[in-house]
Amino acid sequence: MLASLFATAFPALADKRVALVIGNSAYQSAPKLSNPANDSEAMSGTFKAAGFDVVEFKRDLKASEMRRALRDFSDTVRDADVAIIYFAGHGIEIDGTNYLVPSDAVLERDIDAFDEAIPLERLLSVIEPAKKLRLIILDACRDNPFAKSMRRTVASRNIGRGLAKVEPGSPNTLIAYAAKAGSTALDGDGRNSPFTAALVKHLPKPGLDLRKAFGFTRDEVLKVTNNKQEPFIYGSLGGEDFALVPPPAVQRDPAQAVRGDYELAERVGTREAWDSFIATYPDGLYAKLAGAQRNKLVAEQSRLAAVEKARRLQEEQARLEAESARASAEAKAASDARAAEETRIAAEKRKALEQAKLAEAQRAKEKSVEEGRLTAERRSKLENEKAAEAERARLEKAARTAEDARIAAENARVAAEAKTMRQKLASERERLLAEAKAAEDARIRAEAAAKAAEQARAAAAKLAAAEEAKAARRLDEKPTELAALALPGQAADGAGAPSLNPDLVKSLQAQLRKVGCSTASATGEWSAPDQRALALYNKNANTRFDTRVASLDALQSLRDQTTRICPLICERGFKIDGDFCVKITCKEGYELSTNNSCERVIVKKRKKESPGVESGPARARPPALTTQPAPAQTKPNTSQSVGAIYSKCRAQAMAAGHGGAGRDRSGANFGRIDACIRNGGRI
Repeated sequence: MLASLFATAFPALADKRVALVIGNSAYQSAPKLSNPANDSEAMSGTFKAAGFDVVEFKRDLKASEMRRALRDFSDTVRDADVAIIYFAGHGIEIDGTNYLVPSDAVLERDIDAFDEAIPLERLLSVIEPAKKLRLIILDACRDNPFAKSMRRTVASRNIGRGLAKVEPGSPNTLIAYAAKAGSTALDGDGRNSPFTAALVKHLPKPGLDLRKAFGFTRDEVLKVTNNKQEPFIYGSLGGEDFALVPPPAVQRDPAQAVRGDYELAERVGTREAWDSFIATYPDGLYAKLAGAQRNKLVAEQSRLAAVEKARRLQEEQARLEAESARASAEAKAASDARAAEETRIAAEKRKALEQAKLAEAQRAKEKSVEEGRLTAERRSKLENEKAAEAERARLEKAARTAEDARIAAENARVAAEAKTMRQKLASERERLLAEAKAAEDARIRAEAAAKAAEQARAAAAKLAAAEEAKAARRLDEKPTELAALALPGQAADGAGAPSLNPDLVKSLQAQLRKVGCSTASATGEWSAPDQRALALYNKNANTRFDTRVASLDALQSLRDQTTRICPLICERGFKIDGDFCVKITCKEGYELSTNNSCERVIVKKRKKESPGVESGPARARPPALTTQPAPAQTKPNTSQSVGAIYSKCRAQAMAAGHGGAGRDRSGANFGRIDACIRNGGRI
């Protein structure tokens, strides 16, 4: 009771005050400091002498140990009124952020401070829960020993001298530097640094305001260091004085003390307070008054106890009545619940029967709808099939009509072409007859030129026979008309090979050379190279001209071409250069290989020749083929007349094509007749 009274009389003594003191001297990657160990020990003793509830003293902490100490101290600060952290050792500033350096820090690069050092903001967050005062004292403004060896990852990043200025964000928070921001502190020549020596001297003075204590500390440090070091405080406190050590208690008059204690006991107003006062002061007026107050309080407590007992009896009776009513209500509620449950079950059964009936009706309805849908689908399918069948019949009829029209048009075209061809053959026949007559006259006039005239007549007869054979293949003429087209000197039965028109051959050779299928000059004679050239044209132009004869159709097809058709093919030893073949020249030490490229000559040692074996020159490589071989010519059967061959081929073509009368001039039958005549009357 007395302790509570004194705590009420002197509230400053009831405040919980805690402090954390850290001194780092033995640095592993920097020169050892002598004063931080002594300074931290002196400050720890100062806080203990000042009556602090908790003083945690740590030395030479590594980074992990320093973080653990701050974490543990944060639990201590949680219900404290005053919280102080003192640190002595190295501190650095990087880009405006202050860091406290643990003893195991290496700090090879500027960004290593994020992992190896403790930021000042961490200390501020630890003491944040304190209710009345938050204080950080830093005797760490020494020269940065890592500045010379520390590499900068960013050239513009600043590593300052001393510590940077800081403004606390929370009220009643002070941060005390041993030297003003941007300057360094001195270690001094004594056991302690000038800053800590002054703090130990002025902070413990009883009743001295904290701000005045730091002011006296500043003045003393300036005096000792000849104004080279000026301590500085950042932050603010309220208008009320705050002393680290309370002022000494003032002696009071005994009577006044008894009266004061009586008044305190009266304010408390409990039986224990009066008993404590009577035990402290057993005699005197105030003791009797305290006894009367205690008796009065006891009587009042007895009365209140009787009232409380009656109230409890009344409450108990009311409780019993309420419980009885509640039991009756619960029984009635249970009965009502059972009746409601039975009603609910009956309703659910009726609802289930109704739902079953509805489901059955719905199934019957759906079945009826499905049967109607299937019937409609079958009816629609039948109608669609009838419509499709009608459309198919219509399309077939239209196709037959179109085919009949096409056949009629084809027959008309073939008839027109046949008429044109007959006119051409007639004019050609007249020209050939004139040439034959001139040749015959020349033979009569000049016996020496008889042989030449005979050759010309034979050539003309050969060309006429070829044209007649071509006309017989394409035209549906009577045998008598074909016989009329025969040249003079040619037997009616077609004996002898047909002669080709030299002008036609020359034109065809020139056109084959134009489209790139031949490289030979126009000689007027249709030879094997010309036949291979025409076969090459058929292959690349997708045509089917007979390669054994020079035809007008082939000539017309070649004249219609405006660009190269056959790919350029060079013989061995030549390569393609645009539209020409250029000879391949190999440099010294290389020779032309079988794949038409230059390869290095490999000299092999000649094997020893066996006796009796003659050595000879190397076998020459066969020349490369440039064109496909021409198909073998089939000599037509000349034992029959042209008319007999045509009639026979026409009958075979109609039988093979099932064309019937009037269809032998279609494209298919015409091709069969043409092939039959070329094969001597066989399809």
